[in-house]
Amino acid sequence: MTSFLLVVLAVQTPAADTLRQLALRLPDAALVAETRARPAAAREAVTLALDRRDLTVAGKLSAAYAVAWSDSFLVREVARFAAWPPERQAGKVWVDSMRRHGVTVYGRDGATAAIAVWRHALTRALAIRDTAAIASVLGNIGAGFSTAGQPDSATTYLERARTLATAIGDVRVAANATGMLAQVQADRGDLAAAHDGRRGVSSRRRWRSIGAKGATTSRRRTS
Repeated sequence: MTSFLLVVLAVQTPAADTLRQLALRLPDAALVAETRARPAAAREAVTLALDRRDLTVAGKLSAAYAVAWSDSFLVREVARFAAWPPERQAGKVWVDSMRRHGVTVYGRDGATAAIAVWRHALTRALAIRDTAAIASVLGNIGAGFSTAGQPDSATTYLERARTLATAIGDVRVAANATGMLAQVQADRGDLAAAHDGRRGVSSRRRWRSIGAKGATTSRRRTS
């Protein structure tokens, strides 16, 4: 499962870049449909837009995501980035670039080499106090340790990622960390804990599904 999640990260960027380029051309309803169909790519597209300081595209994508998933986390992230001074924005862009580079290194050189890259990214994310980036990179490092067969280190990083992500309302990162923790527990033979962890992931997914359906119903009633 851990390797699969990192591979998904690696193949997500081309789809995200396509979505970023389409953001200003698609009608609002069509963009909402795209973000609903490709939520991970939509999130990455927001990151790519922020990397280019394209706040218009980032704002439109995050707003579409909020409607599609009843989740305003990305809207808050874009607003926070826009309010930062240029040097702090540059720091976030560097961290995001290194996080993606770590995924590339993982595919080419393995988990240990990728962890070294992600640790550099974590140091910078901590320096600029970017909680969302810290949580994401902690999740990457935890996944890397899981793949490398170091369950204790994996658990430490994944629990930190889940705690931070939950605190800031980043449902996706929290759910991914919870799912990976469940896999680590299963690999250790703790099937009861693994089952509880997977049930937690399912609950988060059901909440998001219900939220999306509720938003759709609400829009229909007001149309």
